Amino acid sequence: MSEKNQVGVQSLEVGLTVLDALMTYRHPVMLKDLSEKLAMHPAKVHRYMVSLVRMNYAKQLEDGRYALGDQAYRFGLSCIQRSDSLQAAQAQINELHRHLDCGLQISKWTMQGPLIVQWLEPNQPVSVITRVGSIMPMLNSATGRAYAAFMPEALVRPLLEKEWQQHQAQQKVVYPQNWDEFLTLKQQILSEGVATVAGDLLAGIHAICVPVLNQHHEIEYAISVLGTASDLPLDMQHPKIQYLREMAARLSAQLQPI
Repeated sequence: MSEKNQVGVQSLEVGLTVLDALMTYRHPVMLKDLSEKLAMHPAKVHRYMVSLVRMNYAKQLEDGRYALGDQAYRFGLSCIQRSDSLQAAQAQINELHRHLDCGLQISKWTMQGPLIVQWLEPNQPVSVITRVGSIMPMLNSATGRAYAAFMPEALVRPLLEKEWQQHQAQQKVVYPQNWDEFLTLKQQILSEGVATVAGDLLAGIHAICVPVLNQHHEIEYAISVLGTASDLPLDMQHPKIQYLREMAARLSAQLQPI
């Protein structure tokens, strides 16, 4: 029997359609706008939203607008963690972790910015506030800088502009401070193949990020290494950085067509 002829749960299908519509918005949305998008009566949409909120797939803000809930993000994160490219790379990622003896973060791109999907703890205590599920800042994290350099400018510039506005409002100095400074930094990152920060996000912690590129020369995922200044010197000729770059090249080669 084909899937089309099998009996399903129509109310579940409608509920998932409502969730799909909610996912298309990058910002919280009013019930009226959601019902118009679905061409569905607001009262009917509201009933499904009540259930989605109850199950934590959606949440209602104080102003009445709706946004995705924590369970929706966990669902998406679980799917990302099971992507074929990451599953195939686990042996090399673990080998890299053992060899460098530092903390390791694996990230994937989302429309909100780089998302941490895997975290391997270092053997020595390192205070790290970002965990699996964290969206990394674009300006002052090695992860964000790597994506900013290798991703299309049309995608990353709005995120950079937003962070500059936030830092300006908080009267905080950040590097790069503007688009021209970013373009200079971008050329350095593309030339060296890695992005680095030295205590920019966490005092006393160095971070280095390398992209793993697919056959279209796009970032499939990125690997960030975190450690103290003594454990992770930011010297491009240091054996640890050389090994990291070699591993990224090997992983990128695995994603190329045979």
